[in-house]
Amino acid sequence: MTKTRQEKIDKLTAQIAEQQNQLKQEKKKQNEEARKAKTKRQIARQGLLESALPEVVNLTDEQYKAFIARAVANDFGRKIVAGILAERGNGANENQK
Repeated sequence: MTKTRQEKIDKLTAQIAEQQNQLKQEKKKQNEEARKAKTKRQIARQGLLESALPEVVNLTDEQYKAFIARAVANDFGRKIVAGILAERGNGANENQK
């Protein structure tokens, strides 16, 4: 039994809709995984900071924000991060040789 052109078009349209739904679901899963990884990373890093400086636990949100801005989020902090990243990059290159 041969299908009419319209039946073929309808079938392909349904397949496209199904694949678009699958794509949407996969993107949703990917975003959820990224969100969970970010949350886990933030919790771990906050724990490291509190281990090094237990006093930060007593700061309000505004005080904590000011602490981050003054102590870390400045040119000096950016230079330190850049240096650490450069060291990591150099170490990776040396290991490949």
